[in-house]
Amino acid sequence: MSLFRMWGVQMSPQQLDARRCVDGNIVTWREQDWDYQKCPPIPDDNFLCESSKYKIQMNTAITQNINNDHTENVIQEIVLIWLKHVFPQKISVHSVFLSNLSPQTGAGLAGQNMEEIQGTVKSPVKTQWFDCVVFVRVMPAADVSETMSMIQGLLMPIYIYNNILLKTNPASINILSVAVFPNATSNPALTTVAPVSSTNITISGLCHSELHNSPRTRTASQTLAMEKICLITSGFISNIDFGDIFYRVYLNLTMSGSITDPQHTIQQWLQQTLGKCDMDVWNLVIKGGLLKYITTFQVQAMVPVNVTATERLIFELLTKGYTNATISISVPSGEVNISHIDPGLCPEETMLTVYGVYMWPEMTAQSEYSMGCIRGNEIATRFCKLNGATDKAVWDHPDMSKCIRTVSDFDDLENITVTADNSADIVDMIEDLLKEQTDLNDAQLDIVLEKLSEVTEVGTLTTDLSSDITKIVSDICYIKTSTNQINKILSITDLMGDRTVFEGDAHNMTAPSLALQLINPDTSQFHGLTFEVSSLLNDSTPEILYDKNFTVHPDTGTIAFISLPHAIESFFPNNGARPRVQFHFYGTENLFEDPTANMKLNSYVVSASVTNATVSNLEIPVMVTLRHLQNKEDWDTVKCVYWDFNKNNDKGGWNDTGCETVMSNATYTSCSCDHLTHFGALLDISKTPISAKDERILTIISYLGSGISSIFLGVTLLTYLAFEKLRRDYPSKILINLSVALLGLNMLFLVNSWLASFNSNAICITVAAFQHYFFLATFTWMGLGAINMYLALVKVFNSYVPSYILKFCAFGWGLPLLVVSLVLAIDINSYGTGLSRELLQESTAFCWLKNDVTFYVTVVSFVTLVMVCNISMFVVVLVQIRKMRVNKPSSSRKGFLHDLRVVASLTFLLGLTWILTFVAWGPAKTPLLYLFSLLNSLQGFFIFLFYCLMKDIVRKQWRIHLCCGRFRQTEYSDWSRSVTLGAKAKGGLKVSSPSMKSETTSERKISDTSNSGTSHNGVFLTQDRKQ
Repeated sequence: MSLFRMWGVQMSPQQLDARRCVDGNIVTWREQDWDYQKCPPIPDDNFLCESSKYKIQMNTAITQNINNDHTENVIQEIVLIWLKHVFPQKISVHSVFLSNLSPQTGAGLAGQNMEEIQGTVKSPVKTQWFDCVVFVRVMPAADVSETMSMIQGLLMPIYIYNNILLKTNPASINILSVAVFPNATSNPALTTVAPVSSTNITISGLCHSELHNSPRTRTASQTLAMEKICLITSGFISNIDFGDIFYRVYLNLTMSGSITDPQHTIQQWLQQTLGKCDMDVWNLVIKGGLLKYITTFQVQAMVPVNVTATERLIFELLTKGYTNATISISVPSGEVNISHIDPGLCPEETMLTVYGVYMWPEMTAQSEYSMGCIRGNEIATRFCKLNGATDKAVWDHPDMSKCIRTVSDFDDLENITVTADNSADIVDMIEDLLKEQTDLNDAQLDIVLEKLSEVTEVGTLTTDLSSDITKIVSDICYIKTSTNQINKILSITDLMGDRTVFEGDAHNMTAPSLALQLINPDTSQFHGLTFEVSSLLNDSTPEILYDKNFTVHPDTGTIAFISLPHAIESFFPNNGARPRVQFHFYGTENLFEDPTANMKLNSYVVSASVTNATVSNLEIPVMVTLRHLQNKEDWDTVKCVYWDFNKNNDKGGWNDTGCETVMSNATYTSCSCDHLTHFGALLDISKTPISAKDERILTIISYLGSGISSIFLGVTLLTYLAFEKLRRDYPSKILINLSVALLGLNMLFLVNSWLASFNSNAICITVAAFQHYFFLATFTWMGLGAINMYLALVKVFNSYVPSYILKFCAFGWGLPLLVVSLVLAIDINSYGTGLSRELLQESTAFCWLKNDVTFYVTVVSFVTLVMVCNISMFVVVLVQIRKMRVNKPSSSRKGFLHDLRVVASLTFLLGLTWILTFVAWGPAKTPLLYLFSLLNSLQGFFIFLFYCLMKDIVRKQWRIHLCCGRFRQTEYSDWSRSVTLGAKAKGGLKVSSPSMKSETTSERKISDTSNSGTSHNGVFLTQDRKQ
């Protein structure tokens, strides 16, 4: 057993287990104080008793030249030098106290020791004994028994210094671990050291009570006494670094002369006046002016005299005044108040920092402690300063700038406890870690956000520290573009804005894609506030401005705008504290993800808040204007929303409660809301183009496909118009009309944007009307093709349709003309300039329908009706062909390929690929849009492929009329086998059901797309046409 402790309170076993071995507060016993002769102790290696503070009591002798007359203070300094010499670096001396200094004598050390002294000191010697109490610190803390043995072994050898010998009586050494160190001004020894001033110096014989109450005049002897005190003081404290005492001084002074900086002048006078007696002045505060100043400060003095004598000395020095050629300072004796203060000690503190774990010991005020860096060979220092307001010793921030950080990853960061002192280091370390990251996983992000949250809660948020946090949040937004921690990020920036300390009425902090504007409004002149983000710099840093007025409309070109009415003044605190309003701007829209919303954010996010207030139900709404990230089409739906922290199980989401859309055009949306929070504008993603990259690719596909289709549609038209034999039947004539409509649609699509760039309303209306006309005509002729197919394949009785093709032409070209004419007659402005995306993703004009109702009635419903009709006809035709195939078997492989070509040709002829636009939703939207753009833009090419290139009769006509030599074919062909079997009828169509067992021929061959051209591979219809 090394120690025994006793407590003055009853404790539970759990409390005892938590106690340290130096926690006793009643009695301390050493091992040698126990009588265990009959009951020897049993060592317990499981019990570890460590301590870092120790009290050493010993009886020591100093032997020196008999002519030396060292005072007790000088001996104290010699003892300190001895201890610092014998102790290793890990043992530091906190304080030394001497007492019971015996009269000089030649006895005390004899035998070998005396001979050793005589050999060292040549002249006669004297020996004086004294009691010595030393307090030391051992770093790091170690086992008490081992530490005591080590210290005792270090103190036993004789120490010689400048012909002075120190020797400790080994039997008197008593070492104990202690919980706290005593105040350096109180001597824990058995007898108090007699103050030097009480025996050597007398000042006027005045008692302490007279010091502040009686006016007095300084005599020459008193002045001489003061100078003697200063002289003695400077001689005693040359190397002593403990034992300072402190005073609080209040005085009223009069200062006249040439004064430019009263604070500096008074500080200089005090330091000069008190500094000659080795006193320092701290925390000077002055008030007043016009020659008279109320002044208070603290004085730090060494302990060469007792507290009362030093206090009297300060009084005498200050009331002496000061005069030179330029200024004069006078202090009336009745205007001085001096009181002794006890600042105590800076407490022992274990600090977990980015540079490692440091244990700062107890220190006296206005002293610095140094220790080696955990990493590196430099020194870490920390100053224990005297607080100017409380008169107490407090730790300053440690200086570890020369140390190397021990924290290298996020796991190390997680283990650090955030305090007000290390907040700046934590933020610096997070910055360093993020510099090395290109991505953050969820665990790393949680650690960073948790530490930032703790910093904003406990740290002292200076403008520099808040700016660093702003940059970190900006970096997180770029590194982690998608996160479910958006609520925590917003909470961090909000709390930071509330707690940031700055001078003046306003302060702003900006970083790439992030900006904060903090305003402390003057309630006596409050008319509202407006915040704007005018633009983004090259690195995406916002340019911001604010105005102390309420504004409804923003300036032109503003990216984000929010204006608060004067009504929010009712939400300001009424306790006299100055309110704070903060505006935030977030330039990364991907940060705000709401998985439950069927709309996407189409603007940046702007917010406003009042510290410690929930602003809602405003009579005059908040005005918000946001610029669209993607230009809005006329049929797009835009909604004003705010970020609801409680939505999606407290993960946050968009909510439109309390917000209304005031105005929305292609580029901006204006909102009015009755509360303050984070605002944005959502765009309906069901009608929104996909990503910019995909949109550029789709645009290229559309333009290239339309160009290719236009070329091959032209070839198809030339072929059918040039060769009379190809256009004898009605399906070919329907094909010619469809090709004309489709060619007009493609050609207008290619030149639409170019014509719209002339900025002529008349031209754009004309182009949009023709585009609309050819679009409707294309679908009309595709529908007529389906009807003709139905009449040819399904009708089972003979029917006669007068002027068959003429009626088809009238309907195919007349119906679209009627629709377009009605639109122009009802509202000509339904046509005009819209916005689309060109190849470089830049917004460009496009002439088309602008009115949503007109679009849905004349386009969407029209296309839907035609698609329903064509799908029905397509199914019927497939069923009919299947029946024919069953009744007339042929080669399975040849039949399958033939049927496949029939299906493909009918798909493009009937425009069934347009169905893709109705099913392009959800995850399949992007691939379906690619397929839609590719197939529909190339519809003209596929018509050429199936109805020219792969049609045997067309190839024969090309060889007859266009080829030469051996490639040229004679006029004779199998065309004769396709003669009409039915009788001719004027101006009409007779339809009869074909025999499933016989082979028939016809002037029109609907489904024969094979290369052979044989009749048994197709379906032949009997038609009569007017010659």
